[in-house]
Amino acid sequence: MKRILVGVDGSPESRKAAEYASQLARATHSALELAFVLPEIAYSPSGPYLTPQRWQEARTDRAQLLLYEMSQSVPDPLTAVDTALLEGSPAHRLAAEAKRDEIWLVVVGHRGRGSVERVLLGSVADRLTQLSSKPVLVVR
Repeated sequence: MKRILVGVDGSPESRKAAEYASQLARATHSALELAFVLPEIAYSPSGPYLTPQRWQEARTDRAQLLLYEMSQSVPDPLTAVDTALLEGSPAHRLAAEAKRDEIWLVVVGHRGRGSVERVLLGSVADRLTQLSSKPVLVVR
């Protein structure tokens, strides 16, 4: 079965992208794969109450909870939904995941950054469109 890969992070934009992808999956009889990418971190807090290991566990738990919540919100019970928790650079990991044969489309939300912010901070959606070997749909 063909699949639509949806990059999610819990933002309103990614929720909108997941909703749109869900409608598209229903119309094309495709499955959904919701993917959350935990970005690589250069710093983690440390101390007696929050060790780096506990901080990483908290990040992972939050991501898994979000994936579960979003997978349960797909309105069509006939749409198969899987989830994936990945680590690394979001654009690179989503592009790598999209290389699988069954993935035919990648859907992500668009962040409302201005042109200066986009130049300084970059955009996962912009970078993903450059890296992905599959079509990328950016939902506004």
